[in-house]
Amino acid sequence: MRRLLLVLLLGTLLTSAGCSSPSSGTAIGSVPATSGATTPAPTAEPTVVFLGDSYTVGVGGTGYVAQTAAELGWVAYAQGESGTGYADPSTVPGQTVFGDRLAGVVAADPDVVVVQGSTNDVGERPELVQAAAASLYAALHVGLPTARVVVLGPLSPPDVPAGAVLALRNALAAAASTAGLPFIDPVAGSWLSPPDGLFADGIHPNDAGYAQLSDDLARALHRLGY
Repeated sequence: MRRLLLVLLLGTLLTSAGCSSPSSGTAIGSVPATSGATTPAPTAEPTVVFLGDSYTVGVGGTGYVAQTAAELGWVAYAQGESGTGYADPSTVPGQTVFGDRLAGVVAADPDVVVVQGSTNDVGERPELVQAAAASLYAALHVGLPTARVVVLGPLSPPDVPAGAVLALRNALAAAASTAGLPFIDPVAGSWLSPPDGLFADGIHPNDAGYAQLSDDLARALHRLGY
């Protein structure tokens, strides 16, 4: 049974326009790697699905998923597709917005869902992103009714206009508030700021950046009781 459902909207998992990498649906932790759409083997540890973009894939470094899960004692499944967001499916054929990957998340039967991202939605109208987020949160509640949800907002990488990230953050925070979900705000917390030495490019963290992101996220989740 699920004990937790964290919808971590881990904010900024933006990829640059036209930049993509393979999607990730692998398990990370004490069970063998499997498709995110496959029901995991029974485990005494909480199970988490990270739903997100290139940050969840780990573009630029090793990513944050495995380290965050290790710090919290979770078995983790990654459902990441580079370039995607709540409203942006990316330019890669076959990739989809977060809401269209719901079936894989529900099939994994997680205790926790971390919805991460996404600054890929910068350029979309904030009200459309907010509506897409609200729809996803409602669908997660229906599909995983006993799970808890946490939304992690976007980070603000150096090559993305800060004002656009702020507008996106506000839209996602509003959607989380309406849904009654806790919202973790990397922008307000100045995560990965200043960015010197923490980014592989103007958008994606490097290994040092992902390590700091994992630590910040784990601390925020601990403060929420996880």
